[in-house]
Amino acid sequence: MMTKIVSAFAGLGLIAMGCASGADAADTEQTASADNALNAGSITLTYTSDNGTSYCANVAMTNALSTAAPAWVAVLDVKTNNITSVSNAVKSANTGKVTFTSSNGAFTPAGGTATFSFCATAQVGVRPVVAGWNFESVPYSSCQTNSGLYPTKAALAVAMAAELGRWTPATDLAVSGQKYTPSARVVLSAAGLAACKNGCPNTKAILGQQDATWMDNSVFSVGNYISDLQNSFDRQTSLLTDLSRNNKNALPPAHKLTLVSGPVNLGLANACGPHYIFQVDSPSGVPLTTQQAGNMVNTMCFYSAGSCGSNPYIGFQVTTANGCPSGKTCIAIDPTDGDNGSSSTTSAGSAPSYPMNRCYDPSNTLLDTACITSTKKLGTMISKCSTSPTTCGYLYCT
Repeated sequence: MMTKIVSAFAGLGLIAMGCASGADAADTEQTASADNALNAGSITLTYTSDNGTSYCANVAMTNALSTAAPAWVAVLDVKTNNITSVSNAVKSANTGKVTFTSSNGAFTPAGGTATFSFCATAQVGVRPVVAGWNFESVPYSSCQTNSGLYPTKAALAVAMAAELGRWTPATDLAVSGQKYTPSARVVLSAAGLAACKNGCPNTKAILGQQDATWMDNSVFSVGNYISDLQNSFDRQTSLLTDLSRNNKNALPPAHKLTLVSGPVNLGLANACGPHYIFQVDSPSGVPLTTQQAGNMVNTMCFYSAGSCGSNPYIGFQVTTANGCPSGKTCIAIDPTDGDNGSSSTTSAGSAPSYPMNRCYDPSNTLLDTACITSTKKLGTMISKCSTSPTTCGYLYCT
């Protein structure tokens, strides 16, 4: 008879599942669950054969995402077992905590099931435990990140729009220290701090990534980020100076921004993520004209977009839908793909993954929960706030 171990997840927590082995487990079914909020899903481990010193098992996972998933990850702690074969998956090791990843590139539909199987030799009574798993839905995977620079600067644009109510980085930001020296950092200026509606914790945390030296450099290059932020002042100043001399009609107008919707998927071709919708008005509250709103793209030079870069994470357009009030002019800017929010947008299961192994979560609701890193290793969401105060607000999967 087959032995089945079932895990039903509705959250993020690392689940240590019960296991069964040998003749005593022939009719045993065990279930574990968690309560943290994420799309519910399940993973089932079924022993197809077991003679005490060796066994074969089948693992089935349901995709609880609302979209088809191109990849999945399952982490099993097989302990001292030695895996001798695996089917329909790629394994990271033969013993200990083993990561299994999809091997055929097939999409698992929403509500569908992905399966793989493996065989192992083992001591009597020593059987695997499901440590973590997820499905990954990455609809914007074709957009390159430039070692994390592009989505981080898009997140900065969204944060400044929401917290300062404007895009004037040339005056709201400043370089602290001697420019282009190792200790120089871009920070909120006195004008920026005065404009902050709530102290700008999100903007400060995103700028604080300049001190996140512990991150995987292949995922997020801190040095690249530091250098580019400082170079952005020159690009922005040069553009505005050029417009002042040659095309004043293209200068961005005085304005105020109000977040009215998002993140929302506008269904746009070549978009790199969900959009945030900002209502844009003159300081007096009069809606901008379409041309004036279009000129706002020239404020995005600092964020490596428009005529100053090719940031695919900033899709700038004027919109009259998706939460934009009637009679108002709105701007849609994308995206942050979770980097500016408090939850994963790429996975569902016991151990989700996060953009660039980090998540903006100032309430620490995800602290100490399980996660899977970009290198497919099981990790834990930790805070660096005590040792790097500038990063307070973020949690890191490590």
